[in-house]
Amino acid sequence: MSAREDFYRGYVKGYEEGLNKAWDELIGLTTKGFSPREIQVMAKSKRQSIGESVRGIKTEIRNETGIDLLARTAPKTPRPNVEAGNTYLIESMYATKALSVVNELTADGTKGLCILRSFPGNFQDGLNSSVKAVWLTKQESSRYGNFDVVSPLDMGGIASGTRSFMKEEEGRVVLLEGVEYLFVQNDGVGVLKFLQTLSDQAVTLKGIMLFSVYPPALDEKVISNLRCIAAGTL
Repeated sequence: MSAREDFYRGYVKGYEEGLNKAWDELIGLTTKGFSPREIQVMAKSKRQSIGESVRGIKTEIRNETGIDLLARTAPKTPRPNVEAGNTYLIESMYATKALSVVNELTADGTKGLCILRSFPGNFQDGLNSSVKAVWLTKQESSRYGNFDVVSPLDMGGIASGTRSFMKEEEGRVVLLEGVEYLFVQNDGVGVLKFLQTLSDQAVTLKGIMLFSVYPPALDEKVISNLRCIAAGTL
């Protein structure tokens, strides 16, 4: 068996084992008389601990084999077509593409702020240490686990927070992932005005604003407006 084939067999096996473990735990909860709400809370808690479990496995591998999977890989060179003072669209269904761009732009230690509709705990380990992640959700509290929480209804608060963040230093990077979620929770015209405000902040404060969008989830007219706001698409 080639090393490449052996790698992919191990990858598939690990994926299968992870799925089986997750479903076994869920089945176990349903047979113990927990209410749906209790199961939801415990499931969220389990998901939040995934990163810690993965770090534990990586530590074991390092101790046993000397292979350090905890170390960050060498950063890529930032995209040359991204310039401070501009807004860019990242068109993708998943947050990983946008977060990869953030890592490229903050590889030199530049501060970054990611406002994520996706749960930040699933990605924190893969982000540069200079990047802070915030969860965009309608949670009742202002904090969930290790992450600050911002409501999609509080666009004024988000704008104020991003402005304060960019104002501290030129060249800072802000990612807003979950634009579709904002349109679901708010008036469409209001959301477009809000996004234009964020874009204007990038211009006046010499920052970099990134909007991650999934075009099929939005009206074509909205996509056209977003492309007009942005200086380019990544």
